[in-house]
Amino acid sequence: MIIYLRILSTEVENFVKEIAIDDTQTFLDLHNCIQNVLNYDASQMASFFTTDERWNKETEITLFDMADSGSELLKVMQETLISEYLFEVGLRMIYVFDFFSERGFFMEVIQVAEGTLEHAKCYRDEGEAPEQIQIGDLTGNIKKESLNAFNDEFDGSIDSRGFEELESFNDDLDFDTNLDDLADHY
Repeated sequence: MIIYLRILSTEVENFVKEIAIDDTQTFLDLHNCIQNVLNYDASQMASFFTTDERWNKETEITLFDMADSGSELLKVMQETLISEYLFEVGLRMIYVFDFFSERGFFMEVIQVAEGTLEHAKCYRDEGEAPEQIQIGDLTGNIKKESLNAFNDEFDGSIDSRGFEELESFNDDLDFDTNLDDLADHY
């Protein structure tokens, strides 16, 4: 079977890639195809995540196995066939290409057809790809209005109101640090 995938980015407005891949190929083949089409460095850490219909991550299919013990929710690209997870129209995945900044593409099966395909290939290539790695720009994922509001209201003092503002800012950044616990130490 030939699986046709549409790949979209939330970072680049007109970015659309469509790839056809044989279901007997592996996720490593798909990873390499995507990397080649986008002129990315294929040695960088990356993962596919199966998702539900609301894009909630489920099983991870990673480039390298770094787990201490085998997990049913963690697979390795070179050992995982496309047919195991992508076999019908509407199935979705997220492809995380910038692992440390958690930036990725949204992928969906748009067609399944009889036949075989020797190599994965891109048959629709629109828009420029986002940069593969963003280093040092922590504001890339922050809503500009949240940052401006934080800057306008923060007066430089650290009081209980300041920590509430920092918690709000923290929520926008998706940090796991609990600032109330941090405040207790100072």
